[in-house]
Amino acid sequence: MNRRNVDGGQRPRWQRLAVLVFVAALAGTYLSACSAHPPVGLANCYQDLPLAVGALNAPKGSYKLHGVKLVSPELMAHLVKKRFPNNPSSNYKPPPAGSKVCAFGFTGEFPAGQVAMAPPHVSGKAAIVLTTTKRELLFSFVLAKLPVRFSRPFT
Repeated sequence: MNRRNVDGGQRPRWQRLAVLVFVAALAGTYLSACSAHPPVGLANCYQDLPLAVGALNAPKGSYKLHGVKLVSPELMAHLVKKRFPNNPSSNYKPPPAGSKVCAFGFTGEFPAGQVAMAPPHVSGKAAIVLTTTKRELLFSFVLAKLPVRFSRPFT
């Protein structure tokens, strides 16, 4: 069955081809925008994801990644000092100059001593793993719940 335009005639072949090319280009643009690229500014954090997951020491499927935030080293140092005023951990090391800190938020069941570089006697249902944009593990928190929303998920 042929499609007819408003005046009853058949559309020229070039018009049908032009519409098809337009739809294909539109679909290609949409699909490329939906691909799994990391959000702008978080590319280095994306590369640290395997490091953060490895710090959990947990089997795949036993935790859920909620996302990542880019944090300034000053804010990270303040958060660690606030949470652990006396001594955060013998493993704690401040971030190197010129780097940023990636904070990965996870939920699951994290027994005491399971999460690398977290204080050894703390257990909970949430973990925040801090890495530098230079691919170094800095520190981890194990908490009862995530204290903030991690709105930048990686897929």
